[in-house]
Amino acid sequence: MGLFLPVITSYLIYLNRYNGVKSYGEFVAALFQLYSAGKFVSISVLPNLLLFFVAIWMNRLLAARGIVIATAFYAIGIFVLFLIK
Repeated sequence: MGLFLPVITSYLIYLNRYNGVKSYGEFVAALFQLYSAGKFVSISVLPNLLLFFVAIWMNRLLAARGIVIATAFYAIGIFVLFLIK
């Protein structure tokens, strides 16, 4: 779930803000051209924090560990995107 929630969140952000302007693929390509993909992915990963706390609250510690690992993978990707500039 920690891997898919940021993807779903990014699509929901696109639908909410930029739906009529471009297709989702064009939107992502424009983010890379503007060097804003790292910022966009950073915002999309924030719901993992809520998912992490829900897993902790429900005493699902292995699920919480998986969410942290998935978020760490996203953090590495975001770091690489910020270095590409």
